[in-house]
Amino acid sequence: MPLAPPSRITNRIVFSYALGSFGTGVFSTVPTVLLLYYCTVIMRIPASWASAIVFLPKAWAIFWDPVVGAWSDRTESRLGRRRPFIAVGAAGVALAFVALFAPPDFSTEQAGAAWLGGAYFALATLYSLFAVPYIAIPPEVGLDSEARSRLVRWRIFVAMIGVLAGAAIAPLLISAGGGGKAGYAHMAVVLSIACGLAMIAPLWMLRDFDRPRGAEERLAAHNTIVQQLRIALGYHRFVWLALSYLAMLTGAGALTAAAPYLIEQVLGRADRDLGLALGAMLLVTTLTIPLWSALGRRFGDRLILACAAVAYGLLSVGLGLSVWARPSWTATLLIFAALGAPFAAAQVLPFTLLAHLIHEEVAKCTVAEGIFTGMWTAAEKVGLALGPGLLGLALAIWSHARVTIPPFIGIVPVGLMLGALIPLFISRSPAYANSLHGRHAHQ
Repeated sequence: MPLAPPSRITNRIVFSYALGSFGTGVFSTVPTVLLLYYCTVIMRIPASWASAIVFLPKAWAIFWDPVVGAWSDRTESRLGRRRPFIAVGAAGVALAFVALFAPPDFSTEQAGAAWLGGAYFALATLYSLFAVPYIAIPPEVGLDSEARSRLVRWRIFVAMIGVLAGAAIAPLLISAGGGGKAGYAHMAVVLSIACGLAMIAPLWMLRDFDRPRGAEERLAAHNTIVQQLRIALGYHRFVWLALSYLAMLTGAGALTAAAPYLIEQVLGRADRDLGLALGAMLLVTTLTIPLWSALGRRFGDRLILACAAVAYGLLSVGLGLSVWARPSWTATLLIFAALGAPFAAAQVLPFTLLAHLIHEEVAKCTVAEGIFTGMWTAAEKVGLALGPGLLGLALAIWSHARVTIPPFIGIVPVGLMLGALIPLFISRSPAYANSLHGRHAHQ
């Protein structure tokens, strides 16, 4: 007879859970920031091919992540539902990351493109095995709203440290490794070891929570994956919130993917300056996460998230326009640092809203947490891929970075951030959910 789970979320539980997000931060950020540049400049792959390499594996997540979520919900094993996926995902994604950025030499562009496309596809697939059940943990084990918020808050805080490592430390590791292809290989090996170790930490805390399923969860397991998806998609509040998050991530991903071109090719700065700019932005992001969480609790998560999205969009316009004025490097660094504050809100507040919403909906329907988080991470990955994909398309059309990058930064992120406000506020209405709850109650 298994022991009952702890009656409260201790600091040790929070730490071991949150540590896993260091790896998710790194493995999601490095490809978003550097992969397009790596493909086009380091590996000399045509921009149109590179855009497909960046986008297609993430688009696969539209189908794969919900399957992983439902698969995790339905799994019964000696290790529980979530731990087998987290263990395999943690090991596999570290190996795939090395394969992506430390490839062998190729005699043709086609062979190089095929290797990178396959490696990134494997990375995206294995990342889902870890991330989908991992994100399902707070609504599943959180005993109350404060416990859920605490788990989410610290997960995002550590994830931002991972994002900081991916965006700021990765370029420094590339430089320390000699730059070029050898520098990227050096970076991949160092980060994959550190992240792989961090990503196994949640296995410890799940010993107390990854228990045999209750009656409701067993009922969910009898539904097919298609039935689970159909039921989950019927909760329109969740769908609108996911669409809003997708638009925000696309806007942020477009700007960060453009950063290497802006700093190195438009402004003519060195590789290490990319790390300084993104490091300044993400340091502010990490430090302001507690502030945004407090503001969300005080004034409402949606309202504060909307204000942050508007601020991010306006700052991106300022960054794009500033290029024409030939700004000092200090002024550019200050703009990047300022972007970090609203970016923090776009990270922590959507996941806080998600954890509360999933906890409410799981209590009222015959699906479990994994299917919701699978659909959410699918939206997240598509958003992270769409930003670089849009940039790759723009570069393929206009060719020259000096012509393309400033207007791209000044127009695309703000348009997406403002567009995200519409589904964000639609998601606050309980009307859809109430009618659907009644419908499922009679099925």
